[in-house]
Amino acid sequence: MAEKKQLDCPSAPHQHPEARLLGVVLEEKGPPRVSYVEKGVDLPEDFDAEQLGVDPGHALRFAAPCANKGCGQWKEGGCGLGREIIKRLQPVVDVAPGCTLRATCRWFAENGTASCLRCPQIVTRRKKSDAVSPHVHATPSPVGPPDRRERVTA
Repeated sequence: MAEKKQLDCPSAPHQHPEARLLGVVLEEKGPPRVSYVEKGVDLPEDFDAEQLGVDPGHALRFAAPCANKGCGQWKEGGCGLGREIIKRLQPVVDVAPGCTLRATCRWFAENGTASCLRCPQIVTRRKKSDAVSPHVHATPSPVGPPDRRERVTA
């Protein structure tokens, strides 16, 4: 029997022990957009989000191994967030952006290029005074492998 490959979450919390940098959030003109890094960047062990001076989700986007059924986004045998972005959001690019994650991306594996065309607008942001927007990955997500899981909001 063939072993399934490990898929990655393209919207993981920065606290995940295997988090790596996927992109940088730019806000030059208009709504925020993710500019993807050219190669995978693991976070250093001593990464301290507090030193950034902002919520890491305001400036960065992270990827980590998908927790599958252990994630609050898991719905009906797959990533509910990946399906929701396709249902609720319009594409923001005409061509899938260059992305280091595509070969193992959960959203791409389940939804194809349709998710890639919407992916740059997905940012994890939360301002204390604002209501959560549909672009926010706000459902509790696990941090770490299932045996080290704790619930957080990204």
